[in-house]
Amino acid sequence: MIKYLSPFKTQALAAGDNLAYTNPANTATQIRALSFHNTTAGNISVEVYVIPTGVATTADAQRLVKKTLAQNESYLCPEVINHNLVDGERVVLKGTGVNAKLSVAEQPV
Repeated sequence: MIKYLSPFKTQALAAGDNLAYTNPANTATQIRALSFHNTTAGNISVEVYVIPTGVATTADAQRLVKKTLAQNESYLCPEVINHNLVDGERVVLKGTGVNAKLSVAEQPV
């Protein structure tokens, strides 16, 4: 049975790494959508990382998105739509003050 989830509901990102999702064991997960909206007064750089099991930081992880958003700009990340995650992989977001929302589809394997 496929479950559609919003594990990271709309919220402003804190400084540094923001853990948005960790893929559970024995679960095939696909990212359905990820969006950002810059409500701050200036330009903000947003980044999206997929961190595999055994990798501690974003410095050693795969960066999927890096984009600068202007004030009041929104961005739906086509780079991550349908991206498949394996056991233990984590989705980490960066972009202090920017609102983000993540949606996934999980299916037990």
